[in-house]
Amino acid sequence: LMSGVKNNVGRGINVALVNGKTGEPLDTKFFDMWGGDVAPFIDFLKSIQDGTIVLMGTYDDGATKLNEEARKLIAELGSTSITNLGFRDNWVFCGGKGIKTKSPFEQ
Repeated sequence: LMSGVKNNVGRGINVALVNGKTGEPLDTKFFDMWGGDVAPFIDFLKSIQDGTIVLMGTYDDGATKLNEEARKLIAELGSTSITNLGFRDNWVFCGGKGIKTKSPFEQ
């Protein structure tokens, strides 16, 4: 779904979206949270449709540019650790848009 071979991963937060009913990959993106801007990431999070499985993983630094709005949107996907994510922390997460509980798939 994501790999250096496919050249669809990068510094910051790497995201893959999967259709929750069919398992079909929908989109992959990465957002540079060190040198980039958080606004495109927030827009992307807001555009995710209900029923979508959301996979995220950090590479290098995924927290420097994260603001409260971005953290809140990720928490709404089921994350409980995003509030504590700091500079260069490693983090992987699987949640979903419209999830009613916390995700058990986070480290």
